Amino acid sequence: MLSLFFAVGCQKPDFDTTVTGEALSTFRLVAPSNNLTLALNPTTPNDSVIIRWTPSKPGVNTAPRYKWVAGLKLVGNLSNPLLELESDSSGKATRLTLTQKQIDDALASKGISVGAKTDFIWSVVADNGTTKVQSEDVFTISISRMKDGSSPFVLLGPSSSLTPLTINPTSTSESVKFNWTRSRPAAGSPAVTYRVLFARRQVDANGMEMPIDWSSPLFTVFSDNNGTDSLLTLSYKRFSDSLSANGFTSLPTPAEIKWTVVATSGTWSQRAEYVNNFSVVREVKVYIVGSATPGGWDILRSTRLIEDPRFPGTYFTYIYLIGSNEFKFVNGQAWPPAAGAIDWGQDRNLPAGNFTDQDEMNIQVPSTGVYRVTFDLSAKKFYLQTATSNGIGGMGMIGNFQGWSQPAVKMIYLGVNRFIYLTNMNNNDEFKFHDGNDWNNSTNILHRWYGIDNGRMAVDPGFYSTFKYTGPSGLVRSIWDGSNTLDLQYQLNSAAQMRVVGDGIQGVSPWDPGGSPQMNYIGNGVWTITLNLIAGKDIKFVAGNAWGAFDYEDNSNGSVSVGSPRSIKWDGGSNFKTPITSGTYTITLNEYAQTVRID
Repeated sequence: MLSLFFAVGCQKPDFDTTVTGEALSTFRLVAPSNNLTLALNPTTPNDSVIIRWTPSKPGVNTAPRYKWVAGLKLVGNLSNPLLELESDSSGKATRLTLTQKQIDDALASKGISVGAKTDFIWSVVADNGTTKVQSEDVFTISISRMKDGSSPFVLLGPSSSLTPLTINPTSTSESVKFNWTRSRPAAGSPAVTYRVLFARRQVDANGMEMPIDWSSPLFTVFSDNNGTDSLLTLSYKRFSDSLSANGFTSLPTPAEIKWTVVATSGTWSQRAEYVNNFSVVREVKVYIVGSATPGGWDILRSTRLIEDPRFPGTYFTYIYLIGSNEFKFVNGQAWPPAAGAIDWGQDRNLPAGNFTDQDEMNIQVPSTGVYRVTFDLSAKKFYLQTATSNGIGGMGMIGNFQGWSQPAVKMIYLGVNRFIYLTNMNNNDEFKFHDGNDWNNSTNILHRWYGIDNGRMAVDPGFYSTFKYTGPSGLVRSIWDGSNTLDLQYQLNSAAQMRVVGDGIQGVSPWDPGGSPQMNYIGNGVWTITLNLIAGKDIKFVAGNAWGAFDYEDNSNGSVSVGSPRSIKWDGGSNFKTPITSGTYTITLNEYAQTVRID
């Protein structure tokens, strides 16, 4: 094969397509693709390069033989090709198989230097003895002769997956490890070094993955030991910082990327055999703990803050703080020196509102009240804001029911990140939850409001949908519930009635909401009724005449007390117990205080 390659390399072929005998049909090139760049690797001399084309069909009987021809792109034509070679099976096959070593030897015979890159044009000629036809296409190919090289290698881990790995982006003690098999340098080539390449995973409108241009990755990182190891150890913080710097700014949103590795030996670059998918969620956990907070200094009862997705690194909470007491911020429910644990307090060298994790002081709370506490990890600042001091703090509502007039109507604080309000609304009234008295939300210390994004409540950047009440006009119960900081919830239901239901009411069908007595609403979230109760039985409160309506359950661990408040809740629990003595009792349900009292 090589003898023919060399012997006919300087002969001039005749591409006259005039029919002088039996005709041949036109045909097309198939592979390799046009504009291919082929770098010959001395570590894989026997790897094949296959050239393919469609057949040229004879007019009657005589099948053609094929020759591959190539010339310098600089010359611009194939009238005097530099190289030509018969196809497989002595010219009968519509393919030509060459090893990388054969190609390199052929280029060397033409005086092309070691490692040099040369641009060619190439085509195929069909010849049946009387007619010659060149393929309709002429392709280009760039070939670099063997010089430096390294052997193929494969990725090992993390294995390709889009199931998110959850990491703590502030941790410098935890890490994600990328590893692969080693690539062997060619004889005489320099030692191999490695870089890990990361790219954004993207899909088209049909959900199909789009190709990656690895010549321009999102970012690259040398492997361990200055690029000589087949392992890259990235701390969670370094990995997260790299993602944030390259467009993945929302920490809890899964960052879907692709990664591969490039081995370099001198002038040679060898990419790994595979490309793996990788998804990561950077879950920053910021808590508030201290004598001013509901959980005191018990780190296990610390309060987690909510992320503001509009401002990366910003977290906040609505919380009742006790004046003349103090608190700190922590990144988990463990104190330093636990692994990865960080706590932040007032920077003693800077004005109030600046925090640090080095030689910090506890943060002082000036007065008792409901605060909106904001923690800005990027700027290393914190803010304590109350509705009484600047209109920002707590939670409110603004909408059709009050004319969309600022300031927003303040809701009643029930507990950390929980608020309730009862007000009159009309069917299809719209509103938004709003914690301030202005629409300016341009920074993380200004007003926040909430809307509907893809069916869920979220901090509104300014264009989310409003909430809409679709029930009957009248008294309406609105609840803002951020107790799950990763899944903000709300409830919106009719408060036109509240019924006492159960088997502990004299003369009433047990557990029948439609036939149960209705309480009287006297304002400010308070309902009352006087009933004959049966001792040792159960009751509950249902805001409708059928099951499925909003209801309240016991949160007092089964108390049977008379004359003192019992705690209530709406998110599941046991029934309330009637007193130990049957008789006539007045029941007072206070939704704003979240208590029930039986007198």
